[in-house]
Amino acid sequence: MLIQQQADITNLATIARQHRGVNHPYLTALANGSLPNTRKAIFDFAVQYQAYTSWFPKYLNCVMSKLENEQHRSYFQENLDEESGHLDEVTLEDLSKLGIQKEWVQGVPHPILFRRFQFAVGIDARLAPLADCAIKWRKQFLNMLQYATAAEAIGAMGLGTESMVKHIYRPITEAIKTFTEISQQDYVFFELHSEVDDDHAELMMRVADDLTRENASCFTEIKRGMNAALELRAQFWDQLLIRARASQ
Repeated sequence: MLIQQQADITNLATIARQHRGVNHPYLTALANGSLPNTRKAIFDFAVQYQAYTSWFPKYLNCVMSKLENEQHRSYFQENLDEESGHLDEVTLEDLSKLGIQKEWVQGVPHPILFRRFQFAVGIDARLAPLADCAIKWRKQFLNMLQYATAAEAIGAMGLGTESMVKHIYRPITEAIKTFTEISQQDYVFFELHSEVDDDHAELMMRVADDLTRENASCFTEIKRGMNAALELRAQFWDQLLIRARASQ
């Protein structure tokens, strides 16, 4: 039975990979430069995505507060520690293989890394207004997590978010590398998360397995949370695509 449960959770990750929130025309258009003004679209992305990145610790804390198991909570604390810029030596060694130098990331909170990216593309975050779609997304996602069951929240943050990061950030990174002149140090936010969030996703998959083992009905809740998170992200991409196509 346990093997079947693990297989079911793994299958959910495969399903999530096919969702529009991960395979969206906006991401494809960014990567291949088929937008009217791809550089301007990257600029707009850099402004609007800060709505999500700046609230990410809130999302982690919200989910962690719903977990009773101390081991499960420790996984989220590890994630929060890394968000604050505290990386272990094993992670730093893995990052070095990607050309990411320790001094770029160690001790640097992730919101600062994102601001470094913004500055490199010419954005003063203090003067860059968020669009309604960005404000709506971050509020709806937090609201969903606040009212979710523990299993739904794990589905949203694990299978619907952390497990999908590398797939979402790959076309974004490709667009940045192709259509801007900024350095790897300046866009390290995306490569860093593509690497470390795989580990976070694995830990959250363990939590999902444990919850399903304790209560089989949690599987449906995990799937519901996963789909809710992915759909909210897809709606955000929809709006960014509209903005990008309207921009010259």
